[in-house]
Amino acid sequence: MNNSKQSGIVLIEQPGAPDVLKYQNITLQQPGPDEVLIAQKAIGVNFLDVFFRNGTFPASQYPAPIGFEASGIIEEVGTGVKDFTVGDRVAYYASVGAYAERRIINTNEIFKLPEDISFEQAAAVMIKGLTAHMLIKQSHKVKPGEVVLIHAMTGGVGTLLSQWVRALGATVIGTVGSAVKKELALRRGFNQVIDLGSEDFIGAVNQYTGGKGVDVVYDGTGKATFEKSLTVVKDGGSAVLYGWPSGMPDVDEDLLMQRKIKFAHDALNDYPLYQDKSGKGMPEIFSLLRNGIFEREQSFIYSLRQAIAAHADMESRKTTGSIILKPEL
Repeated sequence: MNNSKQSGIVLIEQPGAPDVLKYQNITLQQPGPDEVLIAQKAIGVNFLDVFFRNGTFPASQYPAPIGFEASGIIEEVGTGVKDFTVGDRVAYYASVGAYAERRIINTNEIFKLPEDISFEQAAAVMIKGLTAHMLIKQSHKVKPGEVVLIHAMTGGVGTLLSQWVRALGATVIGTVGSAVKKELALRRGFNQVIDLGSEDFIGAVNQYTGGKGVDVVYDGTGKATFEKSLTVVKDGGSAVLYGWPSGMPDVDEDLLMQRKIKFAHDALNDYPLYQDKSGKGMPEIFSLLRNGIFEREQSFIYSLRQAIAAHADMESRKTTGSIILKPEL
């Protein structure tokens, strides 16, 4: 008996702009030993995906799969599967090939999703939440009373990072790229927000800090902001670079040494909680969601066939918060 199933998937045809993402249909066979077939319900879109799509992180061959996190329901199980059964709600991160309606995946790569966490919520907070966890717990351990500068505070990671830092008792100064995003940040209760499109960044930070500077800057933007950011970090403070969509900045190591600024350039791929695919890092992330630290805001939702538009809108900064692709099952 042939139990094969169809699945729409998105592949990177070759490195390049969003239109290199190609949607196609494939046939999936039955899952093998220790594998399950997942009907995916929500797929997370991350800036990490852009770096794979544009060739910053090249694939070994093309066409190449894309996407690293999703949630869904198990439709079939292979032989030897003990801990999962048909109908289980599951999720995963750090497993390439997430842009798919259905996929076959090893049980070592998935974990059971708590009943009170929706598919969309899981896809919105797994990788972004683990990134925030890495930044706050490893790159620079945020302490109550510190002054923290967060660039792109209404972006995917920036949203979670800002909310978590505030909950830890630190003061948040955030930057955004438009008046509309500044209004959004103000509505979220952040009152020290700088619109980089119309305000003097250094002057505004100095005004907010009384000229004392910030304890740490979290910069996921790169060249466009990093060098200016260093001028407002206190001597002995920290500068954390975790993304560079505007280009990799030139890091003046002599300046860092003179001012005793600690520079961190941590990669999520090297972070132990991200490498552990069992969901070990998720209880804390989901708890922040349950307790309202991470506000349950509506994600920007696109169909899987609209992956090109999702990438284009994210890169042009038309979106805020999380972006979700929904399969058409």
